[in-house]
Amino acid sequence: RHAVAICTGSGPAFPSLPGLAEARPWSNREGTDSHSVPSRLAIVGGGGVAVEMATAWHGLGSSVTLLVRARGLLPRMEPFAGEMMARAYTEAGIDVRIGVEVTGVRRPGGTGPVTLTLDDGSELDADEVLFATGRKPLTDDIGLDTVGLKPGSWLEVDETCAVLAIREHWLYALGDVNRHALLTHQGKYQARIAGAVIA
Repeated sequence: RHAVAICTGSGPAFPSLPGLAEARPWSNREGTDSHSVPSRLAIVGGGGVAVEMATAWHGLGSSVTLLVRARGLLPRMEPFAGEMMARAYTEAGIDVRIGVEVTGVRRPGGTGPVTLTLDDGSELDADEVLFATGRKPLTDDIGLDTVGLKPGSWLEVDETCAVLAIREHWLYALGDVNRHALLTHQGKYQARIAGAVIA
């Protein structure tokens, strides 16, 4: 039986900010792969990855500032969970700033400290900045347009991971790329399901 499985995963979705590319921001990958602890780490975002990285780097001795655009931490969970995290972080010495937006980033020459400009006109200096502002599917350049799908899009699937837009059910999307749950173990479960259906 003819079948194609797309398992390209996802990558960080960085916002479009002046100076961001030159600043060499961290994503969750660099945040779990660095061999040195920055003295000052700014984390932009308030979801699960931002909270996880704040906990880890604070525990390693970094002075962490969380810059959260939303109304609070963990916006996809019940409000009390984010409120409890914010209180615990503040008590532990993590600087939590709610309702703050980063409008620009500067790191001349791509080395040394990075300066973040905030929407209230103030600035924050850090040794590294980590953006945990979402994910994007890695489907830009794999030829989706040749089968009538939009390059760079998430792929909607049924319970067998078959792509819904393809009637003949020969195209499958597993893992992050179908946006069901962006977790490694979920991709493994989906692979077993799709593999059994394809076989």
